[in-house]
Amino acid sequence: MVVDDKVYGALERRYLVKNLRKTLKFRGPASRGRRIRRNGVTGSGRYVKARLPGKDPAPVALDATLRAAAPKQSRRRELGLAAEGGVSIRPDDLRHKVLSRLTGASILFTVDGSGSMGSEEVISHAKSVVLSLLTDAYQKRDRVGLITFRGTEAKVALPFTTSVELAQKKLETLPTGGKSPVALALAKSMEELAREIRKNPGRIPFFIILTDGRANISMAGLDPFEEALKEARRVRGLGIRTLVVDTDFTWIDSFPYARVLAEEMGAKCLRLADLKAESVLDFVTG
Repeated sequence: MVVDDKVYGALERRYLVKNLRKTLKFRGPASRGRRIRRNGVTGSGRYVKARLPGKDPAPVALDATLRAAAPKQSRRRELGLAAEGGVSIRPDDLRHKVLSRLTGASILFTVDGSGSMGSEEVISHAKSVVLSLLTDAYQKRDRVGLITFRGTEAKVALPFTTSVELAQKKLETLPTGGKSPVALALAKSMEELAREIRKNPGRIPFFIILTDGRANISMAGLDPFEEALKEARRVRGLGIRTLVVDTDFTWIDSFPYARVLAEEMGAKCLRLADLKAESVLDFVTG
């Protein structure tokens, strides 16, 4: 596959994800670290609202409890349930705190290094996108993992870590060429994500796969693309936020393999040629 140099010139000027941190909205020093806000009733965090008691233990929201009890005091005094000058608190008055805290992400990058990716230029630009995202992940204290696939293998090039430097080194030496075992890559990715979720349940998992989707080898003797679609449906079942970056530059006159794969995964799909910093950040921060 030959891609016109003008396409890559446009990529360099407009589409490479550079200096992603500038596009994030910060709200003071606390936002310099972890980027994702989660609400809960346990652990630490900022008290943001109250709720009715649930099954999980939680700190009492005294202000909301008193507000719930206040209109009932006159009637309770009439019934002898509250002393003059006192406040009667009953179980149905109780309100629990909802706490908001910033937490990090666990982002798995799965990169297609097969010969179906075409030229070295395409792979080079795919690497550039991931490297820029890794820089942003480092600034947010996210954990990142890296899987590469080609030939008959999908390898965990880097288990989840906060060391972005290690991820960069692994990516820069990514070997290329050979068949494209997409189904195997998806299966391996889900294994690694499941392991990370068990190990760090408080983090938000993200799955970003860069591929043209052109599966051409099966591990089970099936049609390679049908096997990939089967694994894609398993990804959807896990409910993990997923992004497919389509690296195919021949989308005008070819079957949209990556897009169909994304649809089966319930994933967002962006073409590498259309990639903008805002699009990727919306995915990770939204």
